[in-house]
Amino acid sequence: MDDAVKFQQLVQFRVPAGLSEAIDAAARRKCQSKSEYVRQSVIGRLDADGVDVRKCAGAA
Repeated sequence: MDDAVKFQQLVQFRVPAGLSEAIDAAARRKCQSKSEYVRQSVIGRLDADGVDVRKCAGAA
């Protein structure tokens, strides 16, 4: 994809057994990459927690 957004910051974390596969399955259902699914999920949770991600540098 030529017009894909480039993200510079890498975030890594460990998950319980099976969660990685569950994220893969959910991302496939939404026709998204695993990274995009997790990114959108985190943004949604931050929003629900009252954090304005638009005020953060480089936020989606």
